[in-house]
Amino acid sequence: SYYHPNNTDITNGREPPREFYPQEYSYEHTYEQLPPPPPFKPPSAPPMSSAAVAQKQGKIMQVHSNKHTHQHRRSSNANNTRSPTRTRSMQRNNSISPVKPKTSPKPAKGSKTPSKKVKNKPASPPLSSLPADSPSSRLAFKDFYKKFRLKERKSSQQAIQYAHSCLDDISLVKIHWKIHLELADLSKRCNNIAESRQLYETVCDIQPYASQGWLEYSKLEEECGDMNRSAAILEKGLSYCDYSENLLIRCLKHYEKMNSLDKARELLSRLKHVGIEKVWRTVLEGALMECRAGNVTVARRVLKYLMKHVPWYGPLYLEAYKLERDAGKPMDAVDIVERGLKEIPRYGPLWFGAFRLCEGLDLYERNYHLPRTLHMMERATESISRELLWKVHLEAAMVAERMEMNNNSNKIENRGSRFSPQQSLSQSRTSFARTVLTCPTNLCWKVWLAGGRMELAAGETTKARKLFLRAYDVVPEKGRPAVLLECARLEEFTNNLKLARAILSKARKETSMEWKVWLESVALETRSGRRCRAVQLARQALEVHSGTGRLWAALVQLMQEDGERKQSLALRRALRSVPKSGEVWCEGARLHLNPFSPTFDLEKASQHLQFATQFTPQYGDSFLESLRLELLLALIKPVAEDSVSKLHQLLQDNYGNNSMEEWNECFDAVNDYIVKFACDAGVCGWKYQFFTTDGKLHVHNGNTIDTSHLELRCSNADPNYGLLWFHCRRRPTDIARIILSRAKCLIASHLSTYAFLYIAATVRRAGLEHALLLRSSNAGDNMKDRDTWDSTLESQLRAAPCLSSTGIVNHPDVTSCSAILKDLSGSDFVTGLTELNRHVQLQDLSLFERRKVLFGSDSLLS
Repeated sequence: SYYHPNNTDITNGREPPREFYPQEYSYEHTYEQLPPPPPFKPPSAPPMSSAAVAQKQGKIMQVHSNKHTHQHRRSSNANNTRSPTRTRSMQRNNSISPVKPKTSPKPAKGSKTPSKKVKNKPASPPLSSLPADSPSSRLAFKDFYKKFRLKERKSSQQAIQYAHSCLDDISLVKIHWKIHLELADLSKRCNNIAESRQLYETVCDIQPYASQGWLEYSKLEEECGDMNRSAAILEKGLSYCDYSENLLIRCLKHYEKMNSLDKARELLSRLKHVGIEKVWRTVLEGALMECRAGNVTVARRVLKYLMKHVPWYGPLYLEAYKLERDAGKPMDAVDIVERGLKEIPRYGPLWFGAFRLCEGLDLYERNYHLPRTLHMMERATESISRELLWKVHLEAAMVAERMEMNNNSNKIENRGSRFSPQQSLSQSRTSFARTVLTCPTNLCWKVWLAGGRMELAAGETTKARKLFLRAYDVVPEKGRPAVLLECARLEEFTNNLKLARAILSKARKETSMEWKVWLESVALETRSGRRCRAVQLARQALEVHSGTGRLWAALVQLMQEDGERKQSLALRRALRSVPKSGEVWCEGARLHLNPFSPTFDLEKASQHLQFATQFTPQYGDSFLESLRLELLLALIKPVAEDSVSKLHQLLQDNYGNNSMEEWNECFDAVNDYIVKFACDAGVCGWKYQFFTTDGKLHVHNGNTIDTSHLELRCSNADPNYGLLWFHCRRRPTDIARIILSRAKCLIASHLSTYAFLYIAATVRRAGLEHALLLRSSNAGDNMKDRDTWDSTLESQLRAAPCLSSTGIVNHPDVTSCSAILKDLSGSDFVTGLTELNRHVQLQDLSLFERRKVLFGSDSLLS
């Protein structure tokens, strides 16, 4: 269990060997075993204007004029005593000063000098020479920015003309680089990439010591897909802005995206002679990078060092406790939280993290009265800031609700009695009353909604309805759609669908610009079994919210029953409208993972899921579908490979020498032969691999399959929503690894039950692809163009019979195994779990299941 107090270190990824780490750790030791970085040659500085040259000469003269004063002060203070900290600070400042330190006189010839071991420490690079803005220049830029935005609202051309007129004004010469920066941003938003690139180059030439120009320039190149050029711009910017935290952190993240961790570590190694007070944010980002890479030991030591030297920074303790929590060491996480609360007792996020940790430990130890959690909440009410006190009471109310429900469930299991909805929730109601008394007025409506949900859990629908109506009376205009959604769900919970639809209709009319109202309307019709009405509402919603990915994803999923071709057309339209929606890319992957789909393709599914997890990492279903793909590759593909090789050999022997005319004549017969062979291979492979000798189905649990890389990615992303994700999450304290391990067992069981379909779909695709390859090679058409090959293969796959038309589910060997395998269709495989894809009336579910379906996928405090 992840909550075992004595659990060993659970890490992912490959960590460096033990000898990599020194005994006395400091942040610079992390990278000292790496090869030294090559000598850095900064690029030549841009040509300086005459005004800049004169300004530089004036600075040099000022340094020489102050030289004697500086030496006099140093000699007059020579006899003064100084503390070690003061001495080190002055030594560090002297190394940066342009004045050369005095050198000791050379010894006389022949005289002996005592041998002294000198440690060569490289001098610190010069500091950035970005002049501070004067009050007049700040005021001038503020006036320019205000007028520039006003003209941009009218037209971009007017804004550009105004900016060029300001560039002609000599009095604004000090803010010319900022004006160029605004022009470059406007050109980028107008999709004029070439002009934007030129303007960013001008900004970097005029003011190379401003990190903002280098940052925006690198972002432009990264968005254009040129990662190497973006990295070169960041490196050049660092040659001018040595210790700019924004540039350093941006460069670290960029190297991490490029999977160049060695370059990132090399960049961090340059900071080992710099005071930690200057670069601690960059070092923190390096620790988080090591954590995301799976090097937990390195990240743990760096965070420990930072907690010692930067004890006042609250988010540092948050990252350290999350590291231990995700590594399966909750007791160490509690220790870190306690250490942070000792330093910052009023820091709210640490208290709320402690609540989750303590609740998880109490549940693991089967202390269902949650003594550790309640004690922590009592401590929080005494120390936390008054602005967050109402949230502590709200958490206490929700914890008390879960505690009493768990106690009632345990009593029912022990006594074997039926659960009565009229259970005692007095402690939870008391905490809700305290929440209302301490909550800000503009947030009271959330407390009433949370209380209504609690009453629903107890079966008190009348009380819940009153609380929801009270929330509607006090809610601000901005939060009114959320209250209407809760009221509609309440009526659906009580099976009053007519009133639920009326409430949603009112919400769509009054708050049509809120996309969640449309999504809930689509979900209501889907749960009611009215698919056509759900499709109609989804299309109406997209006329208003064409850039909402979740609405497009709902439409793509609903189009499954209309056939693969129409679903693919809807997917293409969605990707043209929202190309960076992870939900839409996940639906594309599900389309290619459906064994009844004629375009079943594991390779394309992998590409789609890679985009899905990259664009929307908080969508948990993308990671669970990635888990299904990995289990398919581990369980199904090896079984299908033998049949694929046999089919390739049969096609080569029977049709390898056919001419183009012969291929055209026997094209349909070859397709029928391939599909029939695939069906037989699927059933035989399933019987051989997934059944015991006595004829019973062996359900694979998936524990022997290594999915550590996916678990690491999922833990780093920390998803928080999705239909599959909420189904696999049993408790609010479940972390990503626990949810993924639970989903692993469920999906492995699903694949074991329906393995014959996945094997047949794999063999079918491989056979049709090989037949097309033989046909094109005999015709002399090599189809070197990837797009041409893909379109031709897609047409071939759609022309051949699909599994739904072959009657594979009615095969005697299949129907004799289980009755649930009859009447299967593509709609049963819309997601990775068949039990979620089949329509079930809400009234047939239990009280807890209904509440989870309607209210378990939305957080009131989000």
